[in-house]
Amino acid sequence: MKAIRKLTASRAMMIYSLVISALVGYAVYWAFSSGNTLYMIVASAVALLILLPLLKMPVAVCEDDDSICVKQIIGKKSFSKSEYAVSRKVPKSLFSVRLFATSVFLHWGYFWTKSMGRFYALCVDPSNLIMLTKKSDGSKVVIDASAC
Repeated sequence: MKAIRKLTASRAMMIYSLVISALVGYAVYWAFSSGNTLYMIVASAVALLILLPLLKMPVAVCEDDDSICVKQIIGKKSFSKSEYAVSRKVPKSLFSVRLFATSVFLHWGYFWTKSMGRFYALCVDPSNLIMLTKKSDGSKVVIDASAC
């Protein structure tokens, strides 16, 4: 049986992301209107660092008997159920410390919490998540849950 769930970002995530994007957009506008080359380079770099992760944004999660696949805007990530243990219990305060991550339009990258330790997240709606724990080394991946 194959379950497919199309993903949409939570309302709070979209508002938060639009506010940050507006601030960065204003900073880029200000940098280019000031005429200072250093400001232009820094503002452009920050804008790219915010926009490039959008290419990794998950748009759907597909689950069958053998694997879970996260389809992204560009590419996909597959997780074999024989290599990962699937847990539907994910703490509420999931995204407390960003180690190397972004939370603009999606939660993508490495995070750390006291209850879970370090984990990789790739999700757009933190209200419906599953955690995949790799059986060989215990590394954790948090993704949006598929349709159940």
